[in-house]
Amino acid sequence: MKDDKFQKADSSKMIICNSCDLLLNHINIQSGYTLLCPRCGCKLYTHKKDSVNRSLALSITAILLFIPAFFMPLMKFNLMGSEKSHSIFDIIFLFYNKEYFFVHLVIILTSLLFPFAKIILVFIISLCLKLNHYPDYLPKLMLSHNSIEEWGMLDVYMLSLLVALIKLYPLGDISYNLGFFFFIILLFIALCSSTTIDEHLFWNLIEKKKVIKKPVYSNNMC
Repeated sequence: MKDDKFQKADSSKMIICNSCDLLLNHINIQSGYTLLCPRCGCKLYTHKKDSVNRSLALSITAILLFIPAFFMPLMKFNLMGSEKSHSIFDIIFLFYNKEYFFVHLVIILTSLLFPFAKIILVFIISLCLKLNHYPDYLPKLMLSHNSIEEWGMLDVYMLSLLVALIKLYPLGDISYNLGFFFFIILLFIALCSSTTIDEHLFWNLIEKKKVIKKPVYSNNMC
């Protein structure tokens, strides 16, 4: 019979290098320090201070900023006597009205749905960990967050706005509305949220603290 120590290995005490696939024993490190692979030197893990509380606070802030950032007018354009002001939500449906359906779909997914879904997932996951509540769907939420991590493109949308500003600036007057500043703050909060969440810590908490329900048997005989 084979040795059972490999079958009963605790995965929470092991860590694998994503570059060279070296399997190592997990080492607890202090906040702010980075664990490197002894074989290839790639980063294995960085312990982030107070990740659960910070992720929860940043996600709540991002949710509150999301509505004004997307529904309030960003800028006011005064081009050759014509004054126009649009929000991001207006721009999304402007492409739809112009029958640019593919561009409309890409923008609504990458600048609205995916970023908002990512923020909501961070909020739910960090709130569950904060309250020591470990539902069965929590690992699936973590996997979903990792899947849409690269699809939220608020920074790309911001670059497109800057390019448009550079091209339109010589043609008229441009003034910034509150929506523009809300969007800048939302972009900063979203970037901070991505760097604050400690996925290694979150997975360990889910694995260690998850309560496995066992069936209860009764001794009463009918």
